[in-house]
Amino acid sequence: TQTQKVTDFPDDRTYSGRGNQTLYSGLAFSGDGTHLYASIGSESDPEGKIQPERGPHDTGSGILVYRFADGRIEPDRMIKLPIETLQPGHKTKLIGEVDGDKGIPFPAAIEVVQSGGAEKLLVAENLTDDVLLLDAATGKIEHRFDLTESNAVPSTYPVALQLSKDRHRAYVALWNASEIVELDLVKNAVGRKLALLKPSDPVRPGTHPCAFALTADGRTLYVALANRDAVAAVNVGAGQFAVKGYFDTRLPGQSYFGAEPVAVALNANGSRLYVANMASDAVAVIDTKKLTASVSRKGMVEPEGFVPTEWMPLSMAFLPAASGGRLFVATDKG
Repeated sequence: TQTQKVTDFPDDRTYSGRGNQTLYSGLAFSGDGTHLYASIGSESDPEGKIQPERGPHDTGSGILVYRFADGRIEPDRMIKLPIETLQPGHKTKLIGEVDGDKGIPFPAAIEVVQSGGAEKLLVAENLTDDVLLLDAATGKIEHRFDLTESNAVPSTYPVALQLSKDRHRAYVALWNASEIVELDLVKNAVGRKLALLKPSDPVRPGTHPCAFALTADGRTLYVALANRDAVAAVNVGAGQFAVKGYFDTRLPGQSYFGAEPVAVALNANGSRLYVANMASDAVAVIDTKKLTASVSRKGMVEPEGFVPTEWMPLSMAFLPAASGGRLFVATDKG
């Protein structure tokens, strides 16, 4: 971001044709910034055993750990995630397409937590409907937060994570449940759940919460709802956990759904919310101050405007600067 130059760091473990696994959506720096954690998953060979002759090219599912220094990334090690035995009565068809009690580890989002002087990783397990808390140094799983809502696994699909300002709580986006859930990291307990425009009919399409942005004061959590073309504003300060209102992300005159907001970012003072619309190839620019109690009762707040992007914007990061800041946008097919 200082030189505006791209540094290439290919990883042959994910080279096409050499392995059965792929990097997924989890990416987080260690507390001291010297390492980078990345989620990698495999449905066909989660243990990395089917083709052992491929050696490091067949890794299975886990967390890749990279060294980071002077803008360069180098492979360090891998934290492997084991096949999980599901809770009694829960079944999955992901292995062999028959009912079984063994869940496939497939990590999505990652958050870094400091606890007792040690670095822990909070990992959203997308295909086992839980969140793991593990030791970053040893890889030992210390706790599993069970987020199942039926006997069929997966059904909630945990996909995104956000730590609270005090780091005592974490919020999890349940993609298929149209909900977010609060985790108590002090007591290692599952807390409150909050439905976000969840349909009353269980077979109707859900709203797909998938990405978070937390204000600097820790009081408001913005949640992208990919299948509802909206962003929820949730009050999370002072013990609250309730919807404040919603923002519409559709283009002017767009009556049908299809914007698909999948990423959110805030400017330095929280007055502007940027929303990446995957399907309309644009970033919606929203004035967060317009969401008042009276406005919320009338409906959703519409964007101030849109910034066109390349094909399929999927992720964003805002970098403050004296000139006002820069918004970095990753376009998946651009």
